[in-house]
Amino acid sequence: MRMMMKGIIEDRGKDYIMLVHEGIGYKIILPEAEVFDKTGEQKFYLHEVIRDDVPTLFGFLSLQALELFWKLISVSGVGAKSAQKIVYTGKIEDVRASLLRGDLEFLLMIPGIGKKTAQKIILELKGVLAQEPAVASLDGEALEALIGLGYTRRQVEEVLAMVEAETTEERVKMVLRMLGNKH
Repeated sequence: MRMMMKGIIEDRGKDYIMLVHEGIGYKIILPEAEVFDKTGEQKFYLHEVIRDDVPTLFGFLSLQALELFWKLISVSGVGAKSAQKIVYTGKIEDVRASLLRGDLEFLLMIPGIGKKTAQKIILELKGVLAQEPAVASLDGEALEALIGLGYTRRQVEEVLAMVEAETTEERVKMVLRMLGNKH
């Protein structure tokens, strides 16, 4: 299964959308509040869960959201639906900041997250998130485009942090030049 898929939203249910990609419909799980917000052509980053031989696709709007989801499901007792709810609570930078601050109240306001689970998430992820470089100031589109060209996240983040440009396109071109790519 591809990690990213682009297609047209053809239908929706309470907690999912049907995305048609190359003539095939895929059911992608989204939080209820997001389902009716999405229309037309969309791109989703996906995580597949297979339970009892039934595949389920969880959708995210950015690679950073998917990566945060992966960190959340690595915490014992945090399932895919709960992790997805946490990720969609706000902007990824804000969600990460709340976890880094150890904001228990932030997690407790999410349906299905109890006090013990919230404490466990903060305890296990606070250090992991603190060790990552701050990418909030980086251009997410440029980052994803360059990773899509085959560069590693670390390579791109290091060079992108040094680049100052007006547009995403200019940033991508400058990073490619700095990485020695003559495209």
